Amino acid sequence: MILGGLPGIIIGALLYRVANDDVICFLIGVMSLLFVIWQSAKARGLIKISERPLSYKAGLLAGTAAGFTSFVSYAGGPPVAIYMLSLKLSKTEYQANTVLVFWIVNSLKAAAYAFLGIVTLDLLLVDLVLAPFALLGAWLGVKAHYLVPENLFYAVTYVLLAITGTKLIFDALT
Repeated sequence: MILGGLPGIIIGALLYRVANDDVICFLIGVMSLLFVIWQSAKARGLIKISERPLSYKAGLLAGTAAGFTSFVSYAGGPPVAIYMLSLKLSKTEYQANTVLVFWIVNSLKAAAYAFLGIVTLDLLLVDLVLAPFALLGAWLGVKAHYLVPENLFYAVTYVLLAITGTKLIFDALT
């Protein structure tokens, strides 16, 4: 996914001024909801297919989608979640991979934003003020990780993906 993220960021940087973030948000929202519906139907036995995870090529594609959508509309989470959920990882593996993907993708995005002149001194000062809260959030996340059982973690992840997809669609249409 990280290798796919780089071309997605480059495409996002090239198309940043012309990309319609409402269309992108709408498409990512629909994709998210369809994935949750698909997974729910499989879990209930309504759809019977092999339980193979998505391929590495799908991971590259998801990374590209995440890099692009994250760059132009800050909506990179759903492509990452869809791919990661298909892998049937443990919650620790899921969270660790998600953190790693977005740490690298966001670092690369920051460089591209700086190149495009989007990063300003005022923005960097706001980042500096908010940094302690990010650290607090990371610490709370680690604590919550050990408190939440794996089944509940994945149930909440699917619910949050559905909420995110619905919000992206709503925001795109309003």
